[in-house]
Amino acid sequence: MPVYSEYLREPTQQDQDSLAKLYPNDAETLIDAAKQGRLLLIGGRFNGSLISALTLTPIHGGDYELARLTVRDITRRRGTARQLLIQCMKDLPDDLRSMSADISKAPELSSLLTELGFENLGHCWQWQRPQS
Repeated sequence: MPVYSEYLREPTQQDQDSLAKLYPNDAETLIDAAKQGRLLLIGGRFNGSLISALTLTPIHGGDYELARLTVRDITRRRGTARQLLIQCMKDLPDDLRSMSADISKAPELSSLLTELGFENLGHCWQWQRPQS
């Protein structure tokens, strides 16, 4: 089940409907924030359908917060989150130096983040972009 990531800057109506299923309480807020450039809304597609998403929010000086990682119920437990994160990490913003994630409400993500090179700092997980 290959999942491809893409930045959702101007989501189509179909994408907006899918985002409403992924984020029933705040899809419109996230879409507006993405349109205004306050955060990056990244979707994961399979067979053209949006099945997962996450946000990257610039914090300060190249540090970003990774948040709101979600996967449609029907595609859970199939590696969708893993594939979305791997694809997303291949096309990060140029200024991104690090990402942090608070997974206290989703501790099941700890092994995935470890696999992808995040470090557990106790209060959050952090990934540093390798120096070129």
